[in-house]
Amino acid sequence: MSGIPSTTDSVALDLAATLGRVALAPFETIAFWSAIALPLAYLPLLAEGLGGSNLPLFVGLLALHVAALVLGRDHAQD
Repeated sequence: MSGIPSTTDSVALDLAATLGRVALAPFETIAFWSAIALPLAYLPLLAEGLGGSNLPLFVGLLALHVAALVLGRDHAQD
């Protein structure tokens, strides 16, 4: 036909979207709360100073925090 989706296609797409949201919800929740809690891990590192062996740990923690902020940004936006 002319490319107009059928009702069956619409139902299948709605089901896939709903399943996708349900599957990602726990990851968004974990990422959201991790983004809130991770700054507490900065305090001991900053108290000791960022020299030597603490610098790679700090950079890794910062990268993890950015990832948690991005992944958890849509948590509970319904």
